[in-house]
Amino acid sequence: MVRPERRTKGDLVAAATIALVVAVISALFWWNSSARATISRPATSPAPNPVPARVVPDTLHPLWTAVSARTLSPIVVGGTVLAADGTTVEGRDPRTGQTRWTFARDTELCGVSYVYDLAVAVYPDIRGCGQVSGINGGTGHRGATRTSYADKHVVLSSNGSAVLSAGPTRLELWRSDLVRMLSYGEIDARVKPVNQGLGTGCTLMSAAASDEAVSVLEACRDQKDLRLTLLKPAKEEDEPDTKNVPLPGVAPDSEARVLAVSGTTTAVYLPTPQPEIAVYDDTGTMVASTLLKKAPLLVNPAQAVTRAGDMFTWWTGDSVEVFDSRLSYRYSINASAAVAPLGPGAMMAGRLLIPLTNGIGVYDPANGAEDRVITVEHPDGSGPVVPTVTDSKVIEQRGAALVAYGP
Repeated sequence: MVRPERRTKGDLVAAATIALVVAVISALFWWNSSARATISRPATSPAPNPVPARVVPDTLHPLWTAVSARTLSPIVVGGTVLAADGTTVEGRDPRTGQTRWTFARDTELCGVSYVYDLAVAVYPDIRGCGQVSGINGGTGHRGATRTSYADKHVVLSSNGSAVLSAGPTRLELWRSDLVRMLSYGEIDARVKPVNQGLGTGCTLMSAAASDEAVSVLEACRDQKDLRLTLLKPAKEEDEPDTKNVPLPGVAPDSEARVLAVSGTTTAVYLPTPQPEIAVYDDTGTMVASTLLKKAPLLVNPAQAVTRAGDMFTWWTGDSVEVFDSRLSYRYSINASAAVAPLGPGAMMAGRLLIPLTNGIGVYDPANGAEDRVITVEHPDGSGPVVPTVTDSKVIEQRGAALVAYGP
């Protein structure tokens, strides 16, 4: 019979040392992890699903206000209104404004967006605004996460089914599980020399996306004019299908901007040779052009364009330009001597709502004819006022504040 091996004192010391080292390493990982730096307080029960309004109310009254400096427009996901400021994202009850859930990190937010019923909170680390957390809008529970290289400042936008994060040197498009569908621009480790946009000295001036394509205006060192770059996801996310469209005479400081992308069609504001809205297909061919009576006022394009039902609306600073789902121009809602639009539109009960200096205008979406004006107080100089709708309530973003109205 073989004599069993016996553990020596040295064996026990070695095992204890290994266990201690593992515990220390695990503690260090936890200490530096995002989990330790996160405070998550989910809701006690899921938010009820909103019921779409059947009619636009005759009157609207103030319900609540909240600070939300890290959102560019009101976001309603999972029956909850998002308020984001400082380090914290809150899910608020649309009727009362009471906080239903809280999510916070130990650093300032870069911004907040959404995809389907998921709130998307973006935080910085040493590589830029690339720490991304998904949060279930109805419950506040943590969902998908991702991390990547990014610029220190990014603009977040969403069409509801994909999120675009765009900075001056790099952009990414994320799907609902926060997996990257497309990336373009500079990266920290250039392992693929064939990547488009790397090391070209181009600045990404303005971008918009659908879940099928991304369009970006670029100012490049070796070109005196802007170029429009059309991107579509391909087999490799960092090697998108790319089409460059020259824009002769459109200088980098000309205030040109990408307004919207629908499917693979892109609407762009071009200020020269005369102000116009140009529409391009995915081959880079201009398929439509609408001349504007005058150049728009300078406004943040991320706040100035909204998807209202199956239409797009663009607030130019003193008018609203309306397009259909294919980005074909429909009509304009212009300022008068006494009343002017303060922001883009939202849809409720089949009617187009536009914030005005004297209230909220209710319009026929087919032709832009005004039905009536709901009296609501908008302080002077409060534009842009960006609205969204949940059931019979209107939520407005006014600078760093959210203001809710209901019947």
